[in-house]
Amino acid sequence: MQAARWRDVSILFDGLILAGGQSRRMRSADAPEADKGLMPWRGEPLAAHACRYLRAQGADAVWISANRHPEDYAAYGTVVRDDPDHAQCGPLAGVLAGLRRARSPWLFVLPVDVVRQPGDLAARLAAAARPDRPAYARTSDGPHPLCLMAHHDLADGLQAFLDAGGRQVQGWLRSCGAVAVDFSDADALINLNTPEDWDRWS
Repeated sequence: MQAARWRDVSILFDGLILAGGQSRRMRSADAPEADKGLMPWRGEPLAAHACRYLRAQGADAVWISANRHPEDYAAYGTVVRDDPDHAQCGPLAGVLAGLRRARSPWLFVLPVDVVRQPGDLAARLAAAARPDRPAYARTSDGPHPLCLMAHHDLADGLQAFLDAGGRQVQGWLRSCGAVAVDFSDADALINLNTPEDWDRWS
């Protein structure tokens, strides 16, 4: 239904799965090189869950920001790696790479470790976003700044932010007047950051 709503108003978006992190909090003596997006959760890698969700939301294409194991991630979308000039810039480097590569005017961003996604996430973010103003999700648990809808026109400004030394996601969002969209479920958009999180939500 969300895909039909988007098409009715002639707004197109691609999806970007952020899976370029180091998964440090998921590592252990038994799994020293853990790559969270490829770890099985409820029978499938997290990347598979995220890809299916973005498709169901209406994404025309799915991109995956991944800096390790690109051949494995390619099973779920087109892999896009960070620009070498932004290799140490954190998740915003992945967002920039996605904005540069996306074929649609809009990019719907989702971290690979986010589960319990609201069914109306893309639609509500889209309703609040503008070409010069991204929209991101917020619950009573706090902001989820990387669950966002951003227009490709924001790419140049994001690159300038990174080139000037900016790294904080919320700092960039403030710089372009981003708007928060509130979701009432405190457990919506839970991140699986640690083994304890994994056990709780499995």
